[in-house]
Amino acid sequence: MTQTMQQDTIEPRLPAFDPAPDNEERPWERPLPGRPLRKYVFIQNDPFYLPRVLDKYLREFGDSTVGVNIQSVAQGKRTVFQTAMDLLKMYGPWYFQWKFRRYIVKKLQGKIVNDLLGSTRRCHTVAAVARKYGVPVDDCDDVNSEAFRAMLRDRGVEFIVSISGTQLYKKKLRAQTPYGIVNCHGALLPRYRGLMPSFWTLANGETEGGVSVHYVDRKLDNGPIIVQKRYRIHPHDTLEDIMARGKDLAAEAIIECVRKVEAGDLEDLMPNPEAEMTHFSMPTREDVRRFRRAGHRFF
Repeated sequence: MTQTMQQDTIEPRLPAFDPAPDNEERPWERPLPGRPLRKYVFIQNDPFYLPRVLDKYLREFGDSTVGVNIQSVAQGKRTVFQTAMDLLKMYGPWYFQWKFRRYIVKKLQGKIVNDLLGSTRRCHTVAAVARKYGVPVDDCDDVNSEAFRAMLRDRGVEFIVSISGTQLYKKKLRAQTPYGIVNCHGALLPRYRGLMPSFWTLANGETEGGVSVHYVDRKLDNGPIIVQKRYRIHPHDTLEDIMARGKDLAAEAIIECVRKVEAGDLEDLMPNPEAEMTHFSMPTREDVRRFRRAGHRFF
């Protein structure tokens, strides 16, 4: 059941800018309840890097996380099949078959080790990680639906952490989440909003990448930034290298973000101005050719 929040523990702190749109609450201004927030996690169903990210998060916050929703790996409004076909056209058969074979192996390991044998000593799926920490997994294709939002209300969810989520979080969901929704994006916002930021960071010849954990508002990758971490990009780095580095940093950034939110340490929120943004979508074959001409490799 929803717990009554105490409203007199910490005085609200106002950032030095006003990034929230009109008529939308600013969750960072709410007084904290003087206890760990009741948290919920949205996470992509990726078997390569995200089980480790979720494990690090739940190791710290599993006892105050009341559920996990695992979202499809499909990009945007595409189906999983359409996404796979787009990736095949974009990457070409060599990288695609390498990635697909690894995907099948991971899925088989998860099914045999985690599901059939029931072991969680080594988790190959995000669902197995949730089971390891005793956190329920809730299946739902639309987290904005009334049924799903009612479930969140019944569990008293106060704060949502989105880890590489693939859905848009609409106004009713944001409005019922008192301390907001935060999302971890694999780029140094406000640049590289949108899809596949690791690819675009390399394709555009950047020497630095990073991750940003930001509040979610009505626009994609648009809310104020709570934590931002950077990493260097070297000429020999592959796409797989920087995706792995980005996910390692993501775990650190998410944990730091949750600690800051629960401590009310939000005086240093960073703006995420639309005027400075760049936005990217699915790469074309010409983008991939430019990526290769610059000397980059996928793996």
